Amino acid sequence: MDKQTISVKEAAVYMGISKDLVYQLVRERKVPHLRLSRRILFRKEALNQWLTTQEALSVQQINNND
Repeated sequence: MDKQTISVKEAAVYMGISKDLVYQLVRERKVPHLRLSRRILFRKEALNQWLTTQEALSVQQINNND
């Protein structure tokens, strides 16, 4: 059975960013996550949707600046 959630370390590798940046995004509540006690977990599906949204916003901003 595939895991439904991934850890901060796994999320950092998955998104290609540092663990510190993942923690910063969590603190700022910019990335979808869940807390179970002291653990921070991410659903890959939610991260994929968030990344797609961030990409669309980035493209929109580039187009608005042209």
